[in-house]
Amino acid sequence: MKVVLCGGGTGGHVYPALAIAEALHDLAPNVGVLFFGTAAGLEASAVRKAGEEFHEIPAGGIVGKNALTRVIGLTNAARGALQSYFRLRKIQPNVVVGTGGYVMAPVLLAANWLKIPTVIQEQNSYPGYATRKLAHKSRVVCLGIAGAEKHLGGARTQLTGNPLRKSLLAGALSMANAPRHSGRPRVLIVGGSLGARSLNNAVAESLSVLIEVADVTWQYGRSGIPKGLSLKDIDMHTQKGRLQAAQFYDDMHVRYASADLVVCRAGAMTLAELALYGLPAILVPFPFAAHQHQLANARSFEAAGAATVLLDSDLNGHSLFLIVQDLLTAPQRRTDMSQRMHALARPDAATDIAKLALDAANT
Repeated sequence: MKVVLCGGGTGGHVYPALAIAEALHDLAPNVGVLFFGTAAGLEASAVRKAGEEFHEIPAGGIVGKNALTRVIGLTNAARGALQSYFRLRKIQPNVVVGTGGYVMAPVLLAANWLKIPTVIQEQNSYPGYATRKLAHKSRVVCLGIAGAEKHLGGARTQLTGNPLRKSLLAGALSMANAPRHSGRPRVLIVGGSLGARSLNNAVAESLSVLIEVADVTWQYGRSGIPKGLSLKDIDMHTQKGRLQAAQFYDDMHVRYASADLVVCRAGAMTLAELALYGLPAILVPFPFAAHQHQLANARSFEAAGAATVLLDSDLNGHSLFLIVQDLLTAPQRRTDMSQRMHALARPDAATDIAKLALDAANT
């Protein structure tokens, strides 16, 4: 049996695919797993690093783009669909699983032409364009967040949660079995691998007062340290033991396990990780996400009592400090948020999705 996984562009689409691959290997060691993705996306390096077979497919986006970019995107998508058709016909997989990103549409279209069963894993509370268009052709759409089904017009769906990698699952288990620290509160601030410029600016503005009320771990991402804050400043705070700062942490399970409060964007996979660790959060949705899906994600978690939302338009150093201070001085509220956040966790998501993919492959 062979399973093709396709998804990419950002970690929010790549890492779910890798988590599903891990689960497939555990459930059915003899199943061959292959990835289709773009040469420019994160998947090109992450999939190869994971030791999986990778096939490069051209793809492009059209939603929210200008006219010229849409033409280029459609051209690349058409090329990708044709290349996928011939590669899938040669490989003859039993099922194709899509996890989003520009590459998913051409690969799933080609699978449909070849009558190969497809499964979609949708991370967000508002499904992406390709998911909405291809849901009815899929055997099942595995939903990461409840409520997304109302946008899919009666397509077959199942709420599985978003699949997480083994390292995160193991980290959450060790955290559950470890005694909690009794020192100063610890705040984790992360904008994702690319960073979040507005969030970083607010951290820079408020850093001197934030470190007075908590020990801060700050992942500032590729966007870098904001102007007005130097590495010398960071080194000074670090030497006092009140700050850890880096462009990127590849041991997020360790960072989560030591945090009492998280400030972050509202990407679906980040929220799944927070739920797994039961971490109360201040969510600052990325304001330019397609169809405002990060805002929808954040409001869903806020409605569940697991998080509080700070809009990007209201974000500055003062507002960030006030909301952090408010939660740090309300331990019972944080405990309640933690319990409600943990209730949203679905640690078996990767396994459940892998089983559904194998079921589709066998029918």
